[in-house]
Amino acid sequence: MAQDKTVFILGAGFSIPAGAPSQYRLIQKMIELRDRPQFKPIVDDWVTQLESFLSNELCISKDRFFEVALEDIFTPIDRCILDGISFRGIENAQLPGLRNNFYSLIVLALRHSLRNGRRDYINNFSNYLVDIAKSRIGNEKIDQVSVITTNWDIALDNSLQNVIKKIPKVQNAPFAGVVDYCCHISSLKEKDELIKPGLYALGKGGFNMKLLKLHGSMNWLQCPKCQRLYVKFYANNPGGFLAHNQFCRHCRNNFNTENDRHIKLVPNMIMPTFLKDLNNFQVKLIWQNAGIELSEASIVIFIGYSLPYADFELRQLLSRMIRSDAKIEAVLHVNDNPDIVPDEFKHMTAGFRYQSFFSGRELTLNYDGVVEYINKLTNS
Repeated sequence: MAQDKTVFILGAGFSIPAGAPSQYRLIQKMIELRDRPQFKPIVDDWVTQLESFLSNELCISKDRFFEVALEDIFTPIDRCILDGISFRGIENAQLPGLRNNFYSLIVLALRHSLRNGRRDYINNFSNYLVDIAKSRIGNEKIDQVSVITTNWDIALDNSLQNVIKKIPKVQNAPFAGVVDYCCHISSLKEKDELIKPGLYALGKGGFNMKLLKLHGSMNWLQCPKCQRLYVKFYANNPGGFLAHNQFCRHCRNNFNTENDRHIKLVPNMIMPTFLKDLNNFQVKLIWQNAGIELSEASIVIFIGYSLPYADFELRQLLSRMIRSDAKIEAVLHVNDNPDIVPDEFKHMTAGFRYQSFFSGRELTLNYDGVVEYINKLTNS
C-alpha cells in the first residue's frame, strides 16, 4: 500500500505575516527605497527610471502608480526584448538594463520588508516539516512531505537550514540532512559541506527536505556557461544576492579561464510576467520534479496561495499531476471567502477559484489565515 504523502504549496500570502508586501504593495515599497539613506545614490536613479517608465511609457498618472500590476511592467518589456523592437521611447538595447534595474528594486524591497518581520510561525513550520522529513534517515523509501513555492524570499529556506543543522550528523556525512531544491546545485562558498544535492544526502544515509522554488530564489546565482546553480544561506538575511561580483569556479578551473563576463554568475529569478521563460535547464528540472511530487501526493495543502488565473503554468501543472483521489486543502485569508461578498463579486475571490478548479475533488477551505493555521498544525 502506498504511503501517505503531503505536498504543501506556498504562495505570497505565506510570507506576508513575516513582513513581505503583497504584489500590489510591492511597487510602493520599491519607490519608498528612495527614502532609505543606505541605498543611495544608485537606488535613486533606479526609482527615477521606474517612475519615468510608469508615467512616460505606460502613461499612468502618479497617484495610481501603486495600483499597477507588475505583469503590466515586465510583460511589455519582455515582449519587446524577445521581438527585438523598441518600447515607445526606449530603444531595444536599453530594455535589458532597465529590466535588471527594476529587478534589483524588487530584491531590495523584499529584503528590506522582511528584515525585521516575525519568524515564529515560519520556524514552527520548519520544525514540523523537518520532523517528518528526517524519518528518511537510514530509510530513503520513506518520503512523506515536500514543499512547492512560488516565492523568491528565503525566510523558509534559512529556517529549514537552521533546524537541520541542529540535528546530530549521520555517520557517513558532516550533516544529518539538507535543504533539497530538487535540481543541480553547488555551494557558493567552496568548502561549505552543508549545501549538497538531495540525492547525495540520501546516499550518505541522511535525509532531504525538498523545497521546490518554481520561480527561482533570491539566494541562487547561475553560471551562464555551464548552467550550474550556486546557493548560499544567510544567518539573518531573508533576502539574498544583489549585484554580487561572483564567478563560476568550475568553469574557471575546467577551462583555465580568467574571471570574465561569460562566467559571471547571474541571478535566477523569474519575474512576474505573462511571458515567463521556463526553458532554463534548472527551472525545467524543478518543474518536472514538482509534477512528480504532486503525482505522489495523497494530500495537497495550499497556504497563502490565491490560485490566480495569471499563474496559468502552475494551474496546468496542478490539473495534470494532482491525483483525482487526493485531498485538497486551501488556507486563505478571511477576505478570500466568497460567502461574505455580494453574488456579483464572488467570482473575484480566491475561495471561488478553488471551488471551481477543484469542484470534483474533496476540498476543504480554511479562512483562518496562515499564522493561525500553522500554529494549529504544529501544535496538534
